Amino acid sequence: MPRVYVASDLVDAQLLADVLHGHGIAARILNAHAAGALGELSFIDVRPEVWVSEPRDVARAEPVVAAHDRRGPSAPDRRCASCGEPNPASFASCWQCGGWVEPAESA
Repeated sequence: MPRVYVASDLVDAQLLADVLHGHGIAARILNAHAAGALGELSFIDVRPEVWVSEPRDVARAEPVVAAHDRRGPSAPDRRCASCGEPNPASFASCWQCGGWVEPAESA
């Protein structure tokens, strides 16, 4: 099981894991509850990590991880393909209907 991402927090890790699952890539979050050990362990050792289940999926996961890293709060809203509702650029699924929100094309 290869690691593909070290997240800043559990929410960040879960968002990426959900996007990977949406692309058909099985992923797991390790260190999900390790923050409780902060102080006993270094902050670097307790950050949540996203790992893909199959080594053959690493190449497929890399562009998804890169797109996840590029998202930011200043990016424009995107419309849901299912219901047309505007969603912040940081959302992977629609807040209204749960439909998939495609990442914006990078320039």
